[in-house]
Amino acid sequence: MAATSRSRKKKSPIRLYFSQAFAIFLILAGAGLIFWSSFRQGYGWQTPTQAEPQLNQEQTDKEAPKPAKIYIPKLERTLDVSDGFIKDNRWTVSQTGVSYLINSGRLGEPGNVVLYGHNTKDVLGSLWKVQAGDIVEVTDSEGNIHKFEIFERKEVKPNSVEILESTEDSRLTIYTCSGFLDTARFVVVAKKVS
Repeated sequence: MAATSRSRKKKSPIRLYFSQAFAIFLILAGAGLIFWSSFRQGYGWQTPTQAEPQLNQEQTDKEAPKPAKIYIPKLERTLDVSDGFIKDNRWTVSQTGVSYLINSGRLGEPGNVVLYGHNTKDVLGSLWKVQAGDIVEVTDSEGNIHKFEIFERKEVKPNSVEILESTEDSRLTIYTCSGFLDTARFVVVAKKVS
């Protein structure tokens, strides 16, 4: 029996060139997306487009204790809290815990205490699991425990500054990145219960 051989059609040089160029383009585009996402996470978040919240005179005259730790029972997670601020249009973000926006409210006083952190497994990556009615505990620098009950969860755009605004009640706002390539923010809002 004679072996049959199929004749293999050669690709034209132009078609081969475009196939290789397209493959290289896809590889570079994928690497660029990965680099861009890592770069954004490592160097902080973009600042909202409007002015950052300002402390009122009463808040600056009185040194209220700052948040030191946050315990989220639903996530079985306790995280250290460090001071956070905005410098050169970038948010400083703790790599191992959460950051307290020092321009936001103070514990034990009316206002909006803002805590934020990375969307990583060991920090706030599971924040989406908390529900309305869940309790969050914040320990201040003097050892006092402040309990907050979650009443709202939502996803917002990065430039949504209403989550940072001062409030007449005593509340806690926790947020982290979410969405494809961190293009959104997942926000949890809680009111003080004790």
